[in-house]
Amino acid sequence: MDKVDVHVHVFAKLSDEYPREVSGLAPAETEAPAEQLLREMDASGIGKTVLIDMGGTQIEEHRYVTHCVQKWPDRFTATGLVDGNDPDTPSRLKELVDATGIEGIRIGDIGDPSTTRAQDLKAYPLFQCADELGININIYTGSANTAGVEMLAAAFPNLNISLDHLGVMPSTPSTVDRWGRPRFDDEPLPPATYPRILDMARFPNVYIKVSGEYAFSKKPWPYEDMKPMVEQIYQAYGPDRMMWCTDSPWILEEPGYQKLVDLLDLHLPSISKTEKDKIMGGTALKIWFKKNN
Repeated sequence: MDKVDVHVHVFAKLSDEYPREVSGLAPAETEAPAEQLLREMDASGIGKTVLIDMGGTQIEEHRYVTHCVQKWPDRFTATGLVDGNDPDTPSRLKELVDATGIEGIRIGDIGDPSTTRAQDLKAYPLFQCADELGININIYTGSANTAGVEMLAAAFPNLNISLDHLGVMPSTPSTVDRWGRPRFDDEPLPPATYPRILDMARFPNVYIKVSGEYAFSKKPWPYEDMKPMVEQIYQAYGPDRMMWCTDSPWILEEPGYQKLVDLLDLHLPSISKTEKDKIMGGTALKIWFKKNN
């Protein structure tokens, strides 16, 4: 069975061929090419990855991840981005799926945190369309949106929803550290909303990505202060709904790709081989790479 890294970013330098948004994490002259990722994957025995696009919401801003999936279809699948403020997000999503073949989207802006019904959330039509198309939802949002995520998970029981980075929904702003990684130095561990994240295990369509430790931990690798949170996720969700990932390229320089591959053994040393195989790839293959399975 392939090991699957479920959360990885790749991007080219800004160009006419590969337009994208730029940011503090991905300046115009910075690149994280697929070839570099494949070298790391091959050295660590990782068979497949899910590319999490971060280049922008326009179709042309998805050219690089589309190129990667088309060139290496046995190694990569991808997610995309849709502008949540577009007046017709379902049409934009359908256009994006038709143009790129993405298997999922990543979303952060759920809607008004004071909303009490899922149908009134801004993201509802987008979730409805994703449900109809059979693509996955990846959520990385702020703590104020916890209730909205709960409502959407309940409203769409057949839609696979993955919570990024151990389900942490930050309440504090991020910075860029000296290695060019996103950091949440002021985020408490565990976050105040974490009991609700654990309780979302009651929704059988909610999955958790085991990743992002480097961004939240107050200690260097192996991030010992994150181990209790990983254990809680394991107790709540179990290996059938946990998916390991590196969040490359942010971790390539510090601590290094292989150390992220090894991290599960240090945070959950007592689990069985069968359980580890599920977290390291088996669970991911249930909901990703549908075209190749």
